[in-house]
Amino acid sequence: MAKLLIHEDQQPRREVRLYKPRIKIGRASECEIQLSSSGVSRKHALITREDSTYFIEDLGSTNSVLLNKQKIQRAELKHGDQIGIHHFVLDFLEDVSCEDMASDNVVLVEDVSKAYALGKQTVTALQHVSLSVSRGEFMALAGPSGSGKSTLLNLIGCIDTPSSGRICIQGHDIGGRTPDELSDLRLNTLGFVFQTFNLLPVLSAWENIEYPLLQKRDLDKSKRQQRIEHYLKVVGLAQYAHHRPNELSGGQRQRVAIARALATNPKIVLADEPTANLDHKTGEDILRLMKQLNHDEGTTFIFSTHDMRVMEMADRVIELADGQVTE
Repeated sequence: MAKLLIHEDQQPRREVRLYKPRIKIGRASECEIQLSSSGVSRKHALITREDSTYFIEDLGSTNSVLLNKQKIQRAELKHGDQIGIHHFVLDFLEDVSCEDMASDNVVLVEDVSKAYALGKQTVTALQHVSLSVSRGEFMALAGPSGSGKSTLLNLIGCIDTPSSGRICIQGHDIGGRTPDELSDLRLNTLGFVFQTFNLLPVLSAWENIEYPLLQKRDLDKSKRQQRIEHYLKVVGLAQYAHHRPNELSGGQRQRVAIARALATNPKIVLADEPTANLDHKTGEDILRLMKQLNHDEGTTFIFSTHDMRVMEMADRVIELADGQVTE
């Protein structure tokens, strides 16, 4: 399936996927792609798909249709072509399936932008970010507060959705998925470690780790107990199984959070500033633990951080500033 990235002066690009075999472009309400400008004819252009080939046709517009800055009446579209309609530019991109692109990549972020409405203003948190994460990688998203790293982590974690662009997890495009499907993906593929631990205060360490496992219908009580015991030992907290969070130190609480994240056997662990609320020594201990788990179990770790210790330990660092990748 192909798509168009539509530019209008200084406005953020918007993405339109070409689902139908015939898509009209123009100012009229019956057009599938509406371009609101008096310089655009009511029915300006038509994109058609014949087998796997796309064509662009001028429908007798007032201001013509340009393909790569040349006037056309009808022409075949190729990946990377630019369509000009008045002051709009439409980039034509032929999609490669997530499955074809996946190979050893567990995460693919392709031209992702995210904008939020804040009162009457639009705040752009991410701008056209693209990156891939390899299986078993220990990777850091680095940058100052407001750089967009936590936003990107939330998009990869299916906690939020992009305004435009595509994200693939384990070879599956997450765009258009239902809330239930995204919930299943988070449960079965992703683990989360937060800087504030996010433990349930009324539950013991054991019960906090067990909580997400109760949602896995294929896991009986015996297997559930085995997993909890295993990961409590892995993080060095077997003797604290029945302690509640307020009976544990910050480092111990973060270890419980790591055990909880790993107990669902995720392919990817997303860690949002996991050392931010820990003292120096405890933070280093937690990092060494996660690096050891990455090495021993092959789990992919993606951090958002501004901690130099995380960056030094990472296999790769992606720097963000003002919502854009700067590396």
